[in-house]
Amino acid sequence: MTIAQTLEVRLARPPAEVFDHLIAVERWPEWLIASGIVRVERVGEPAGSPLSEGSPLRIEQRVAGRSATLEAKVTALVASARFAVAGRASDGITVEIDAVLAPADPSGTSLRWSVRIGLPLRYRMFESMAAPQVERAAALDLEAFRRRMESVAGD
Repeated sequence: MTIAQTLEVRLARPPAEVFDHLIAVERWPEWLIASGIVRVERVGEPAGSPLSEGSPLRIEQRVAGRSATLEAKVTALVASARFAVAGRASDGITVEIDAVLAPADPSGTSLRWSVRIGLPLRYRMFESMAAPQVERAAALDLEAFRRRMESVAGD
């Protein structure tokens, strides 16, 4: 079974700026707080190399009393338009994040944020309990990102 959540938000920043913040994966723990992201690191790539489709990531998450490490990779990277990541934890839980950006008047950005969590059979009995938590976490994280983007400093 899959838990899926899609939210949209308008940001008062241009798409290129929003995109740059989305792909700064090492800074995800600063705003993906409700989702429990505590660390993101790039794996096996030279320091300072640009993120690209296929770039491997290791994502550490602590949520609901559970710690997990997701081995992930960038599955889509289209400058100022789309960024997606997919990962899998050792217990078989999969996570997909897909961010799609579009220009919005006057010089802002519309961001569609989608999260899909795949649960192996042994966890499916928890789906009805987890789905509202995923929805709440996605909304809180997206609001944190919006506030971050619209702050005076912008970073």
